[in-house]
Amino acid sequence: MSKNVAILNENTVINIIIVNDDYKLNADEVFYTNENPAFMQGTYVDGYFYSPQPFLSWTRNQGNWNPPTPRPTTEGKFYYWSEDDLSWKEITND
Repeated sequence: MSKNVAILNENTVINIIIVNDDYKLNADEVFYTNENPAFMQGTYVDGYFYSPQPFLSWTRNQGNWNPPTPRPTTEGKFYYWSEDDLSWKEITND
């Protein structure tokens, strides 16, 4: 059987490896599971792995990355985040 290991630099995941069951962790390594997966360039905080921050303006709350303003929920319309002006832009066919 094998185990998944995240290698950390401070709290940032810098590598992910697969090891044998008898592998002994180093101080900068943490086992991870499918229920709590590690992400390259993600962070490890208080026993949990988090995906990388999608945009500099987004903040983490209860493990989720949140934009400064909520995504619009207009039915039938789609939006993308514009970091340039910190707002949601509608995707159009123009």
